[in-house]
Amino acid sequence: MINLMSMKTLSYLFLACALGCAFSPSNLQMNGNSAGGPRTIPGLTSLTISPTSAQVNVTPGGAQQTQQYRVTGIVNGQVQDLTSKVAWSVSRSSIVAIDGNGLATTLGTTGGTVAVTASANGISATATLVVYYTFTGADPGQANNVPSDAATKFTSTTNDPTRAPGLVYPNDGVLLPPNMTGIEVHFTPGNSNTLFQVSFVGPGASITTFVRCTAPNGINGCIYLPDPTIWSAVALSNAGLGRVAVTVKGTDDNGSAVGTSSTIHIQFARDNILGALYYWTTSGSTAIVRWDFAGTTSKPAPYLTPTNTDGKTCVGCHALAPKGDKLVASAGGQDDGRLLLWDISHDMALQPFPLAQKSQFESWNKDGTQFVGVYGDSNPNHTGPSNLMIFDGTTGMVTQTIDLGGLRADHPDWSKNTSGPETIAFTSIDATAPTTDQRPSTGGIDTIRLSGGAWGAPQTLVPSELGKNRYYPNIAPDGNLLVYDESTCTSGTPAAGQAPDKSCDGDTDATATVFLTSLSGLSPRPLTAANSPGIADNGNTALTNSFPKWAPFVQNLDEMNKLIWLTFSSTRQYGLRSPPAPASHDETDIGTLIWMVGINPGVGNNDPSYTAFCLPFQDVTTSNHIAQWTQQFIMGPG
Repeated sequence: MINLMSMKTLSYLFLACALGCAFSPSNLQMNGNSAGGPRTIPGLTSLTISPTSAQVNVTPGGAQQTQQYRVTGIVNGQVQDLTSKVAWSVSRSSIVAIDGNGLATTLGTTGGTVAVTASANGISATATLVVYYTFTGADPGQANNVPSDAATKFTSTTNDPTRAPGLVYPNDGVLLPPNMTGIEVHFTPGNSNTLFQVSFVGPGASITTFVRCTAPNGINGCIYLPDPTIWSAVALSNAGLGRVAVTVKGTDDNGSAVGTSSTIHIQFARDNILGALYYWTTSGSTAIVRWDFAGTTSKPAPYLTPTNTDGKTCVGCHALAPKGDKLVASAGGQDDGRLLLWDISHDMALQPFPLAQKSQFESWNKDGTQFVGVYGDSNPNHTGPSNLMIFDGTTGMVTQTIDLGGLRADHPDWSKNTSGPETIAFTSIDATAPTTDQRPSTGGIDTIRLSGGAWGAPQTLVPSELGKNRYYPNIAPDGNLLVYDESTCTSGTPAAGQAPDKSCDGDTDATATVFLTSLSGLSPRPLTAANSPGIADNGNTALTNSFPKWAPFVQNLDEMNKLIWLTFSSTRQYGLRSPPAPASHDETDIGTLIWMVGINPGVGNNDPSYTAFCLPFQDVTTSNHIAQWTQQFIMGPG
């Protein structure tokens, strides 16, 4: 595995060099305390730091800025200057360093808000330092194609609305991880414009770049991919601090008149996204591919292909052990379900393919020793009950069958919470309808709970309803929140015992909508912002928002709020890019891409979702779905 802290350090060094910032490696104090560990001052009862708030401004190529802090304390009832006697630390040592005398020095690479803390005897005092970063200039990736005096072209007082560019992507209100690279800005150019100013103005930085209109063949508009140095400055400076305003202006090379787009707002979480993502690409050469969020590669690598089964059978629906060391995948699609059990650590099959028992959908337990599966495709006429099966995570043998009392289970999901009871949620489908596991009918969401070493009776969490299909549940890492899909039958309401039509069979349904509920009784509601169309969708809400899956971490949105990331597949427009073609036109004429959205779990009955964004590293010419997360990326041998 790659050391994430080392990667971040290298990115800051690269940013400093690329933008010409003043930088001294000797000032980079990763522990934020040049004078060592905890301090003891006999008789100390309180500490006071000053100033309690301050701001310094940094620019590329500018000198490092300093802020002196002082600390006084009550020692044996007397006020004393303790500035050089306390331990000093900073919350973000990539932005500022601090010495043993309370002198904070910017590193010149990015902006942001930093907590400066003085401590001794277990007593501490904290101040806030705002480092505001400003950059104006040509995007480094287009410096040779943009006039050196580009900024002067946008000083015209003549405002021409016909020149106004139209921002198309990202969509307004999106939340992004600060280490997510490759984010594009899509816009229409406006009338007669040849030169553009793209501005990112937030609480930690103001970045203004000048660019030309560029785009791949077939794109009607402009797609701007910010240089990594520019994007790092925007993202890291504003991480966890609030909204960033994005605006595009357009003019000609003479600056005769200027048009200004409407403003959208984006936001960056405080914490980096971690772990790995495995997903299924279904167009062209099918494969399970994977991505390391802490890695350095520019595109995901194919991992499992038909060569890993019998040389000809594709792998599809898959599940990852939480630590990322094992994978189980169903091969051959519906009515097949042969299982491949794979050891990622050693890059080899744990058992010969296929396992003795088939299954179509699986989910691992929290420690990766077992997984749960289901197989109803062998039922006579595809009707009748099917129980849950518990598999050993090493031998692949079924060790237990959980009798569900006549229910037909599908899409099981085993909770990953490290404390509290274990739960398996599953789709409970109409057992009298002739359906396959891939295309269930009239589903609801049920759960079973482990207590005293035994699984309890099924409990209804979200009831089934004729004319609806509720399916593919997934439990959040907090062990409480749960997402699922709901589709609406648009070709008439099926009767009980009737197979669903293609509009609501749980297989890339156009009306698929991500819903949120909880094991503790939260009333089900759609994730409104996450499901909403983007600018380029022109109001279309039939976006196939399907296969939702939580990231395995509860992270920090900012200093006050928590955050859980969620991925799902969708046929929505990726800005100016249209969705790909599907692998098969049997169910849909539009392929899916994988989208990601931030969820704030602490907002009560309000919509906890932000606007979604398209994962930029995926191949957007292929149909991708069924994203599965792991806590870490394991390369395997070598």
